This record gives sequence, C-alpha cells and structure tokens, in this order.
Amino acid sequence: MIAELFPSVPGWTLIAILVDLYCLIPSQQSQFPLVNHYPGDLFRRKAYQEYSQNAKKLIADGLAKYQGPFTLLIPKGKKIILPSFLSDWVKTNRDLDHQELVREEYFSEFPRFEALYAAHSPDRMLIDLLRTKLTQLEELLPTINQHDQSWHQLEWEKDTTGIISLAAASVFVGPGMALDSEWQNVVQTYVREFFTVVGELSAWSPPLRPIGQAAPQHKDVLSWTSNIASNKLPAGDIQLALAMAGVFTTSEAFRQALIDLAQHPELVAPLREEVTQCIADHRLSQIALQRMELLDSVMKESQRFTPALVGLERKVIRDTTLPDGRTIPKGSHLMVDSSEMWSSKVHKQPDTFDGYRFVKRRQTGDKASSYVQSSREHNVFGGGRHICPGRFFAGTELKICLVHILLKYDIRLKEGYVSASLQFGAYVAIDPFANFEVRRRSETEPCPS
Repeated sequence: MIAELFPSVPGWTLIAILVDLYCLIPSQQSQFPLVNHYPGDLFRRKAYQEYSQNAKKLIADGLAKYQGPFTLLIPKGKKIILPSFLSDWVKTNRDLDHQELVREEYFSEFPRFEALYAAHSPDRMLIDLLRTKLTQLEELLPTINQHDQSWHQLEWEKDTTGIISLAAASVFVGPGMALDSEWQNVVQTYVREFFTVVGELSAWSPPLRPIGQAAPQHKDVLSWTSNIASNKLPAGDIQLALAMAGVFTTSEAFRQALIDLAQHPELVAPLREEVTQCIADHRLSQIALQRMELLDSVMKESQRFTPALVGLERKVIRDTTLPDGRTIPKGSHLMVDSSEMWSSKVHKQPDTFDGYRFVKRRQTGDKASSYVQSSREHNVFGGGRHICPGRFFAGTELKICLVHILLKYDIRLKEGYVSASLQFGAYVAIDPFANFEVRRRSETEPCPS
C-alpha cells in the first residue's frame, strides 16, 4: 500500500523517509516545552525558519516564559536550552559529554570525516597534545610580507585564512612545510569544504544522511594497507584535525578583530605603543604576549561583541537529574544560554564596543578577564573538563598575527562600507564580504621578522 504511493522511491530510502516522518511527530510527554512548534507544521519548515531568522527572540521568550529549561527545534534536532544559572551544573556533570556530541553532529562515522574523529576521539590524544605541547608557544612565522605602501583591498577570506593557516602550520608541520603552497592548499580546501559539507548534510533528516553513492573501491597496495592499518589515528588525519583546530575558528576571530580595529581606529595608537614596549622589554616571547593587556582586552571584547547565542553544548550519555529534580534522558542534546555576554546586568553599555572593558575588569582583580579564561558570563571557550584545550594556542596565534598587522600595516574598511556579521540561528558568521584595505606602513615599529 505505502510502496504504491511512492513507486519510484527505492526501498531503503522509503523506509528512511517513513522513519523520519515518525520522528517529526512532536512528543507531548517532554518535560521541557517546545517553543517553536506550530500546528500543521508537519515538515517543520516554519520551525526551522523561525529558528534561522529569530533564534535570539525564541531563546529570550522561552527563558522569560518558563524560567527554566525548554526545547528548541533546529535542523540538527531537538536541543534543550538551559538558563545560564545552570552553567556550573553543566561544567561539573559527568553525565554530559561534549566530544560525543561533536562526533555525532559532525558525522565522524562518515567516510572523509576522519579528521573530525581524530580531533574528538575518545582517547583524547589530540586534546592532550593541544593542552600540554602547544600552550607555551613562543614564536610563529611572520605572516604578511607585502610591501605595497598604497591602499589596496585584501582578498578577505582567502588572505585572512591564509595568514592564520600559515601561522598554525609553522608549529604543526614546521616553517618549511608551512610555506609549501600545495600543503596550504590541501589544508585550507579541506577545512573550507568540511564545514560546507557539514552544513549540506545537516539540511537532510538523519535517516536520509547515510544514503548516497558508494565511494569507489581501489584495488591497490595503498588502499589495502590503509584498510588494515592498526593505527587508529593516522598521521594525515591528525594533521588535518590540527588544521581544523588551528584555522577555522581562529580565522573567524582574526577577521572580527580586524574589523573592530578598523571601526575603532582610536585603539590603534595605544595598541602599537603597548606592543612596541612589550617587545622592546621581552622580545616577541610568551612574557611579552602576556603583558599585552590592552590587546588581550580588545580580543576578548571582539569575541564578546559577536557571540553565539548558546554555549556549553553537551550530549547526555546517561540519564541525569537537574537540580530541580527533573530528569534529562540519555541521548538528549543540551546547551546553555549565553545572553549574559550582552546583558546590561553584567556589562555597562553592552551594545558599545569598549576595547578597555576587560583591562578595567582585570584591574579590579577579575581573574576571568583574560582572553583565554571562561566564566558563566563569557563561555566562548566552554568550561569544566571540556573547556577548549587549544585556547592558549589560539590566543597566542591570534595575538602574534595582530601584532604583525598593527606594527607593519595601516588598515581600514573601504569608504562607505558597513560591515555586518551573518546570523544563522544561534550561531554567527563573521562578515564574509568585508571590503577591507591595507597598506604597508612607511615607518614600521620594531617587529621580529
């Protein structure tokens, strides 16, 4: 009977569609109300549209209405949103796991996603590497060597990603390989296409994602040895995993910091003064970077100004109990509201970019005011045992690249251009179309080369 309704649909595909339709039926027994469920919205089109366009309002309305956890429907499935006062509960709860959520949501079991598995493998090998080996980084390659003293426009995404990729590769594969154009092309292409494919797969319902054309099988020695290799994390996967960890999010942070500096040129002179003095006293060392407190503050304010709406994302690996006694079942996904980052209850004039905001807080003894620190009101790097292990590396990488830009280049947005980030549901993409101009300074301050 059902097959007659879909005569041209293969059997397994039909089964997947039916399973997906069953999953679309909203559960009336959830303890956590669904805020974007609409009558007659069988295929969730309105739910997804509302999430994509109005996620901030949906989350704010849900928190105001329920004063506690609620459910948000997004293309990746149902997410339980927790209010920020439960941040510490999330950070310390052993029933919750971040790595398992990432492996599930970014398709680590699919072919060609092995680098994602390497980055978030259960043995935490790469995480331990990032935590122990890359936190004391003291030197990266100089990143831009253009000598054009006239204003010219950057190829925005290509050039900014290239700067960060070159800096990261100088550590991951060494200075020689970092300059290899073929290696850079492999890394940057993989990172770019990885996230493109993740977005495309996420648009399909879960039962349909594995259905596709089989990959060709090659009958050669390399293929055989690859299939039977005992090493669970091949070197190539590890290098691509490191590239993802060191390039994508740091490139986004770099782009936003450049835009913020171009929009607030009054910060450039004091930043150059601070950087010059620190390098004069300590060369370009870890000590020098630690003493660049204004630069650190500008980076953190840039991060605060373009936040995701949620953080501390977790998968429930065992039934767990909230402080109010309600149970969140195994397999659920949850995330914590991040609105304290732009709340007037936490920040004075939160809608104003203040490069000195975290310098002032540091002077009051606030230990969470540095770029790499996480707190309930600023959870970009996560928290607890799942706090981002590469945050020290990312902070150092970002600082060094900004140091070179500040000392060697003048920067600006093209006259008349108004930069704007793009909001995709709860997440933000830094302006991918920025008309950004640079010129080599005629008299540069001392800078290591």
